Amino acid sequence: MKVFLNTAYLEEDAALISPLSPGFMYGYGVFETIRVSGKQALFLDQHYTRMVRALSVLGMTCPYQETELQPIIEKLLELNGVSEGFVKVVCSKPTSKKQSHQEADILIQTGTKTYKEEYATGLKVCLADARRNEFSKIVTIKSMNYTENILEKEAAVQKGFDEALFLNTQGRVAEGCVSNVFLVKDGIVHTPSLHCGILEGTARARVIKKCAEFQIPVQEGVYGLEELLSADELFLTNALMDIMPVSLLEGKNFDIGAYQVVPQLRGNGR
Repeated sequence: MKVFLNTAYLEEDAALISPLSPGFMYGYGVFETIRVSGKQALFLDQHYTRMVRALSVLGMTCPYQETELQPIIEKLLELNGVSEGFVKVVCSKPTSKKQSHQEADILIQTGTKTYKEEYATGLKVCLADARRNEFSKIVTIKSMNYTENILEKEAAVQKGFDEALFLNTQGRVAEGCVSNVFLVKDGIVHTPSLHCGILEGTARARVIKKCAEFQIPVQEGVYGLEELLSADELFLTNALMDIMPVSLLEGKNFDIGAYQVVPQLRGNGR
């Protein structure tokens, strides 16, 4: 498989970034994982806007405009023969001594992971042991500091679950390791507000917009675990799985066959 590094398409083992760079040493950077369907990177505009905003928080800029990035991604997908899957864009701080608004190193890779069977079975979800720090300066950006998320997701899988949900320092629901969380109660869609310590997901934003289009009431607020457990429907979102029903939260089963709102939002139901 080939990757794109800064200015060139290279074989994976030929793509070298300095081990002394802040990106490698400290995880000083951001990334975006973008769904690919029909050989196209979906919603690239949303991902690019969020990436640029996150880079500004870290004092960096993207070396390419969105219009320049799109053909680079399309060529990489073609070179790797990827028509369904994902593309990942990583922007990290290089070794340059400059401290303010420097141009980031950029690495782009592709993959073929997709979600299919999971829509029929739903995901099994547990609580993460760690707490999400809603006061963190990087909690609202898709930072390369992702180890805690991976550790909690791996722990969840080892226990027989698919995903883990973080509570924040106040004991309120925040987000999943790789997802945003939604609940439906009495026909109203609810999701934790940005103040709860979450990443503002691109799929999350599309769900909120779609609810408005379908005239489904939606509220962003503060929720406890008990409100998730008493929900009529529970679902997760991210760029790759889009809208994914939850069939189990800790010890509580959900009958995803009886869901009404999730199939409507996914465009395949009642």
